[in-house]
Amino acid sequence: MKVTKERTGTCEFTLNLEVEPERLQVPLRQAAQRLCKRRPLAGYRPGKAPYAMVERLIGKELIVQEMLDGIGDGLYEEAIKESGLAPYAVAYMEMPQIDPLQLKFVVPVQPEVKLGDYHSIHVEQKTAEVTQAEVDEVVESIRDVSAVWVPVERAARLGDQVLFDGIGTRDDGGKTEQKDLSVELREDMVPHEFGQNLMGMNPGESKEFDVQYPADFGDADLAGKHVHFQVTLKSVKEKELPALTDELAKSAGPYESLAQLREKVEASLREKKESQTKDEALTQALDALVEQASLEYPAAAVERETKRMVESFTNRLQQQGFTLQGYLDMMKKTPAQLLDEMRPQAEKRLRRTLALAQFAEAEGVKVEPGEVEQEVERLSQSYGDKAAEVKELFGAGEPLLSVRSDVYSRKAQARLLALATGQAEVTEKAEDSTDTSNA
Repeated sequence: MKVTKERTGTCEFTLNLEVEPERLQVPLRQAAQRLCKRRPLAGYRPGKAPYAMVERLIGKELIVQEMLDGIGDGLYEEAIKESGLAPYAVAYMEMPQIDPLQLKFVVPVQPEVKLGDYHSIHVEQKTAEVTQAEVDEVVESIRDVSAVWVPVERAARLGDQVLFDGIGTRDDGGKTEQKDLSVELREDMVPHEFGQNLMGMNPGESKEFDVQYPADFGDADLAGKHVHFQVTLKSVKEKELPALTDELAKSAGPYESLAQLREKVEASLREKKESQTKDEALTQALDALVEQASLEYPAAAVERETKRMVESFTNRLQQQGFTLQGYLDMMKKTPAQLLDEMRPQAEKRLRRTLALAQFAEAEGVKVEPGEVEQEVERLSQSYGDKAAEVKELFGAGEPLLSVRSDVYSRKAQARLLALATGQAEVTEKAEDSTDTSNA
């Protein structure tokens, strides 16, 4: 078999195969026999018709296609071995000529990555500062959760909770009736005019007013409709907040005092901000790493990453009780449009992944078995009663490889961030100092 190779695209080669006719004689006859068993020819037992008869009645092209179903993979593997290519994904096969048989395989190959001077990358990780105003805001939200609604004999105002009966009449004559409906009067009420009309009303007072509902209102019977309301206010309640005391802290969780609660809130806010500043610095470092690198990859790599994003998005929808098709119907999109929307982000993710993987190799990042075991243990414990079952699931096969890949990626990111922020140099100097003192 003669094999020629030519580069026909970015990380893409085309293999042209010419197969000797004598090599195909037996496979062609075997293919013809298989076809005859499925489609017996008149006057012949299944699979027993002469080859020439089968070719004349069925056609050589169909016989060749049947033959390639059997030997095509072997021809491809032989050609790949001879060409020395490292395929990235399944090749696309064409058959330019039947007699003599010529095949063409379009082969996407592994991406090529060359890093720049990544040691020159420098980013600043912001200091995570927490203000007392931020702590106060969280404490106030805890206080708000513990608030109680107390009846008052006055006109309703912003922030109150009101109870009313109402009848709404739409322009088309349809009616909407509500009994003992309770709402909180807020600035963000939709429609805004409804809450505005309730403000200033006293318990026992009735009022008529008109409201125009927005087109995207959640209730289809009211969306985009003009409605005339007749409302009777039955009661007004105001929010009574508990005092800022140690008792409030004890009711909010395992805290002995208000001071301890504030300390916990401050620590939690600082941890969250530190995570945010770390993520921001890492994103800057990754972007710089990609910008310095020379990256080449086949189109198949982008398509694979795009499909992964769609699969991940589908899983998130399912966890929330939705389906991908339901989402597409609601957004009036086709699957192809969703792929087109996700493709730019998928390519950005791919470029980061390729650059980071090459960086990890250059820096000698390795994952020890114990690190994978610790991660499996951590993941499984989050499932509570199903921890043992989940631990067994993550213990082998694809799930275990996925866990290892995640650990490897995090270690590579940590190394990049340490280099970019100068922490790696500080650590290495400290280690050198320790080695010197030990000597």
